[in-house]
Formats: sequence, structure tokens, C-alpha cells
Amino acid sequence: MSSAARVADGSARGPIAAARQHRGLHRVSHEQHGLVEQDRELVARIRASDERALETIFRAHYAAMCDFALRYVREPALAEELVQDLLADVWARRTQFHLTGSLRAYLFSAVRNRALNLRRRQAMESDWERDEIAGGSTSFQHAPEQPDAVLEREDVRARVSAAVESLPERCRLVMHLRWREQLRHAEIAEIMGISVKGVEIQLARGLRALRALLT
Repeated sequence: MSSAARVADGSARGPIAAARQHRGLHRVSHEQHGLVEQDRELVARIRASDERALETIFRAHYAAMCDFALRYVREPALAEELVQDLLADVWARRTQFHLTGSLRAYLFSAVRNRALNLRRRQAMESDWERDEIAGGSTSFQHAPEQPDAVLEREDVRARVSAAVESLPERCRLVMHLRWREQLRHAEIAEIMGISVKGVEIQLARGLRALRALLT
């Protein structure tokens, strides 16, 4: 049977699909290698006190880092302050700046760690305030919660955003990193401190929950 005939009856589809997948994976691997080399060059420039390298990182990642931090701290001003402090620390400790993976994954992981530390500190302060109030020594006025500034006004986008916000935190953050920031599964795993399989499980759970909420 000729190759054309085998394609027509489907018997060659498996090898052809495998070859195509191999070429696609090779192309993705080559692109990822190029990004890693660019990241290493940027880090080397940072360590050499090149301020333009820091500006490059700022322009490329600042907005996305603030958006990610906002998922934890819920206040835009706090999110921006957290990211600014992080970048300032990167610069202050630039001679010790080492990178083993992707720069983007490193930055998002650092944002997550700082945001979690901030939430822990806020929780401790909140406990202290409650104790003070219970003791009658201090009176605190808490501002009402503000609506989520990142939700779009369009009805469909608002429904999707609300549905995502209703997901458990880990699932919500994985969904955000995958669909909003377009990170690869391996990058998300590095940021969240879970396995790639764990990322896939969280994405599957999130999609199932969204379908149920939006139907």
C-alpha cells in the first residue's frame, strides 16, 4: 500500500501525528532555551549594576506581578508596594542574585512568598487588635471591603471572574497563572511549590467547577 493510501485509510496517522508532535516539542524546547539564555543575560547585567536591565525587568513583569500579588493581599496599593519592595531588594542584593530556572517563575514565586508572609503578619496584627478591643483599651474602625477593582464591567467577563474568585485559593491561583499570565505548567509548579501533575489536577478541577458555575 502506498504512503498516500495509508494516510487515506488512517493507518499512518499515528506515526505522522507523533512526528508532528516531536517537531512541535522540539520547537517549544528551542524557544524555552532562548528565553532562559535571555534571563541569564539579564541577571548577569543586574549583577554588573546595569540599571537598564532592572528597567527591562520592570517593564516586562511589573504589571503582572502586581496583578498576581493582588490575588493575595486584595489591596492595589499593598500589591504595588510589595512588588516595588521586591524589585528594590533584587537591586540592593544584586551581587548575590542567582537564577536556576526562569526569571518569570522566580519573580512570581518571590511575590507569592512575600504576599503569604504579609498575610501572616496581618493575621497576627488582627488577632492583637481583637485582643485589645476585647480588653476595652483601644477602639478600631475597620473600613468596609471594596469591590474587586480588577473585574471587568462586561457581563460575561464579570460572571467568569466571579466564578474564578469562588474557587479554592490554590485552584484559583493556578488558573490565574495559567490563563491570565500564560505560564507553563512547570513554571506554575515552581511558583506554587507543587508538582506538574498537581498543577494539571488543579486546572482540571477549576475547569469542572467553572463549567458547573456558568451553566
